[in-house]
Amino acid sequence: MLCVYGCNQEAKFQLKNGKWCCSEKHQSCPEIRKKNSSGASRSYLEGRGINRTYKVCEYCNSNISLPNYKRHTKKCYVNPKNLKYCPVCNKIIKQVGNVTCSQGCARKYFNCYSWGVDKLRAYSTICFRFHKKKCVVCGEDKAVVVHHFDYNHKNNDPKNLIPLCPTHHSYLHNKDLKDLISDKIEEYVAVFTKSYCGGI
Repeated sequence: MLCVYGCNQEAKFQLKNGKWCCSEKHQSCPEIRKKNSSGASRSYLEGRGINRTYKVCEYCNSNISLPNYKRHTKKCYVNPKNLKYCPVCNKIIKQVGNVTCSQGCARKYFNCYSWGVDKLRAYSTICFRFHKKKCVVCGEDKAVVVHHFDYNHKNNDPKNLIPLCPTHHSYLHNKDLKDLISDKIEEYVAVFTKSYCGGI
């Protein structure tokens, strides 16, 4: 019995699909390997009626294979429905869903660094320029973190930044413990707002 894949070798193995092949796996058959190799794959696909023609995208002029053309044009960044300009440099934003066109523009737009420590440093520097570096609840001054009073991490106004120890900061993010210290923090914010003359 010969291999069903057309390599004209003796079929020694029965595969899971019930066909007989010269190798344990059909991918190892010389005929299959030949069809999958570069140069032969296009004629192999054409022989089986698979269309690999390309069409130029009407928006970005890229060559897109026909099976992917409809999906590409729907999500193409130059499509008028998706077209957005960077608020910093006014270039087209290529990644659909992004606010800016690049990481550099994102840093300028959000006025902070994108990476962990630098992002924390941006608002903690503002906070400790206007507040003492100690917890407003217990007075801890060795380990102090910054809490956004309105829970909006983009609002870095000094009136919104409150120095707290890690313990009392976690109290504010726990619905059962929040009430234990919320009055003291609101009182501190009210006093600071009266004395704060505004501007960074």
